Amino acid sequence: MKKLVFILIIISGLTTYAQDYQYIPMVKPGLQIWTTYFGITETPVSHYNRFALTEEDTVIESETYKKLYWFQDSVFNSSTAECIGGIRENDNRQVFYKGKAEYDHEYWPNRMLYDFSLSIGDTFLGNINTYLRVLSIDTVEINNIQRRKFNIIEIFRADTNYMEGVGNWIEGIGDMQGILYSIYHLLIHSSGGFLRCYEYNGELQYHYGKEGCSNTVGLNDIEKDKAEILVYPIPAKDDINFSCSFMIKDIEIYDIMGRRVLKTEVKDYSKTINISSYTKGSYIAKLNTEQGLVSKKFIVE
Repeated sequence: MKKLVFILIIISGLTTYAQDYQYIPMVKPGLQIWTTYFGITETPVSHYNRFALTEEDTVIESETYKKLYWFQDSVFNSSTAECIGGIRENDNRQVFYKGKAEYDHEYWPNRMLYDFSLSIGDTFLGNINTYLRVLSIDTVEINNIQRRKFNIIEIFRADTNYMEGVGNWIEGIGDMQGILYSIYHLLIHSSGGFLRCYEYNGELQYHYGKEGCSNTVGLNDIEKDKAEILVYPIPAKDDINFSCSFMIKDIEIYDIMGRRVLKTEVKDYSKTINISSYTKGSYIAKLNTEQGLVSKKFIVE
């Protein structure tokens, strides 16, 4: 009898979950706004982007897309923003972008961005030496709404025991590194970024950190001639050193799956951090300087 009751409880729980969860499409009625930060290691450039997806239709190569705008103002205005292309989603939960391909070393892929029909273990994309796989699918609650999160990893064919996380997709929002974030760009150019906030119909539904979107507008790009930033040694084993010509307020370190592993106050021009306990792999350090944010990638061996 106890065993029967236990089984009934599990079934009830699953039924409740199924009723609570509904797929949230990327392309939906209303206005969506993403604020993203981008940084690239080869060329010391960092900047903020804002993207607005509207209900306006545009036809590109015989396919109907919703217009996607790029802007950097505090308020979206379609008359002053630049329409860079469009986004569409088909019945198979696949999301595509077509339009402008580049802005200041940031490459926007004219191809499928997301495939939310994938299951755990499915492989896709990839290049000569690697391919991508869905490692796991979690359920996360954002703004009181349950969404599925896809954890994407890179598999090296030369050594199938080695894998590295490259992205997190969340239904209805996109990649946690940016709406037009390209996994290929990370693999080829060692670039990275993160989603600062996401708004839907004027309501802030996701934001990174305590500040939300309040301090992202009006920040100038940090150019090479304005700031000298050193990160060494690479690869690192015991300690990693950061040095900047601007005052560093604080440093946050994230693993390649987007999980924050450290936040430390600096208030100086240099900082040494012990990383001997870190798992081997790639990490992103976000330096909050007096002139803005800088993202740097380093490797722990």
